[in-house]
Amino acid sequence: MGKKQIHHINDRTLKYQMAAQCMRQHQYFSLPGEFKSRLPQEIIFPNLDSGRVDEYYLTDGGGLLINFEEESGEINEKTLKKFSKYILFASFMYSGIVYLVVLCHIDPKKEFEFYEYAPSLFIKIHYIYISQDEIWEKYDNLINKVKHREKLTDIEALDLAFVSKFISKKFAPPVVESLARLYNDAIIQDNLLKIDVGVILGGMILKNITNTKKQKRLLGMINMRHIESEIEKLVYAEFGDQLDKKDEEIELLTKENDSMSEKIDSLNQQNLKYKNQISKLKEIGDIDSPEARKIINSLLLL
Repeated sequence: MGKKQIHHINDRTLKYQMAAQCMRQHQYFSLPGEFKSRLPQEIIFPNLDSGRVDEYYLTDGGGLLINFEEESGEINEKTLKKFSKYILFASFMYSGIVYLVVLCHIDPKKEFEFYEYAPSLFIKIHYIYISQDEIWEKYDNLINKVKHREKLTDIEALDLAFVSKFISKKFAPPVVESLARLYNDAIIQDNLLKIDVGVILGGMILKNITNTKKQKRLLGMINMRHIESEIEKLVYAEFGDQLDKKDEEIELLTKENDSMSEKIDSLNQQNLKYKNQISKLKEIGDIDSPEARKIINSLLLL
């Protein structure tokens, strides 16, 4: 029996999802500036070991570079040293003004902290913490608003995406399923916002729902295929000229490859004819015979 095919988020949609999640998370927490673009997440530590940050991204207005980290454990000395190296790398590599934000799953009991990495080097950390009680309140509010057909504010719309991301892992599967059921009935006036919420929610479905049949059903419930179609339109509206140029280059290469394949086929056929005629000459033996001369003449024409 063949392996069952399910609908996964395609590569272009996945890239869009990561950018949308980063941009909307920036908006959700009212961080300074406006999201501009993500940067590579890979870094090299001073000892030449490689590492990876959660997020580096640029914002408009002052060239602020935000390093956004998410920590499930307690913040300790080791964590703070790690953050310091992230800041140093970003400052050197991207020559930007770096702002460190850490989303904590355990209450850090403070909003800001200054850490002395070296006698002449301090880093400032902005902590964000949302309690599970607050997340459940947001969840209950969503259910109530959708039930009563009330319009969602932009932040409430984003709750649809981020409640599913920040809820305790223990409760994530049923909550994600419930939010998927709410999505299409939620009144979100900004169409682009609804697309972004949907694609983030789609990622949470794939992350938290292990049963492939249920994954497929929930992705269908939020109309993931339509969301991907809308993303294609958005991508082409923004980068259509570049993509069309790439498509033309691919088409040209394909034609060249097809032409080359035809030439190779023709050469193979000629080679086969040579082999056949030479085999006949060997069978005749006498190259001065009329039949042999006829074959030799035909070889000269090939």
